[in-house]
Amino acid sequence: MAFTPSSSKRLLTFLQDAMPCRLKEVHVVRQPMAFNIVWNLFKPFIREKLRNRLIFHGSKMPSLHKYIPASHLPADFGGELPRIDYSAADWYPVLKDCTPHIQAWDSYGFAKKS
Repeated sequence: MAFTPSSSKRLLTFLQDAMPCRLKEVHVVRQPMAFNIVWNLFKPFIREKLRNRLIFHGSKMPSLHKYIPASHLPADFGGELPRIDYSAADWYPVLKDCTPHIQAWDSYGFAKKS
């Protein structure tokens, strides 16, 4: 719902033409039912090479385990590792410490004209 057609096209262009790394496989898990509708809309715009590298598992974790062993996955995905802590308690203080650096980055470039 957050992606507009133009932002989705930008994302696809980046993934297919400009991303500085190669995607060998992309695994999508627990996608909502509405995702299938959106996927069918955008599928024609995705090149076959990338389309073949997208693997949808839904809630079937044994399907994911055919590609990634359970020993390498957290319990959230039917794996043997501890559950993921989604609270952000670990990384938020680090991000907060980086705020001056991020603000410096935002000051680079040309001044916007009013």
